[in-house]
Amino acid sequence: MQKKINQPLIRKALKHLKAADPVLSEVIIRHGPCTLKPSSDAPFHALASSIISQQISAGAARSIKGKLFADLGVEQFTSENILGLTPRHLKEAGLSRSKQDYLRGIALAIQNGELEFDFLAKCEDEEIVAKLTALKGVGKWTAEMFLIFGLGRPDILSLGDVGIKRGFKLVYGLQEVPTEDKMILISEPWRPYRSIASWYLWRSID
Repeated sequence: MQKKINQPLIRKALKHLKAADPVLSEVIIRHGPCTLKPSSDAPFHALASSIISQQISAGAARSIKGKLFADLGVEQFTSENILGLTPRHLKEAGLSRSKQDYLRGIALAIQNGELEFDFLAKCEDEEIVAKLTALKGVGKWTAEMFLIFGLGRPDILSLGDVGIKRGFKLVYGLQEVPTEDKMILISEPWRPYRSIASWYLWRSID
């Protein structure tokens, strides 16, 4: 069975990260307990949220989701309620035409059985990334965010995430945004809890 992010795992992760990395330990102490709570019971919601958040600021993503939730009368995306929204609703909420197509395409893949989250949850991280990126509109970053926030996988480091890069630069006092090799080197002691460490890098730039 795959490990999932939960409070007992987070406690183990924090103990490990503090011992493994003195610099990150200071960040953990400064920001307090990790409150990362994946939407493991709502995987479509997590994936849809990641698609909405592609290449826009966190504030813009929150605004779009808020408008969609207002239209839906709920605060959770499902394949059914996404397919029930008209193109006008999606556009007026702030979604580009391409993201509208991506969301509807993934919702349809759920409806027709092409995408089964119960099956994905049993797969290894790399296999999940490969399967999701075969879907139109799902790139590696989106798949990685789904692994963290949808399936609660504890050892994901998204090397292409802008916030992660900024977090490394700030926390480790680097002169420039680090290369992928540099981030991999710094984060090696964090294994197998890089998702939790990533949460602290994101918090450090808030």
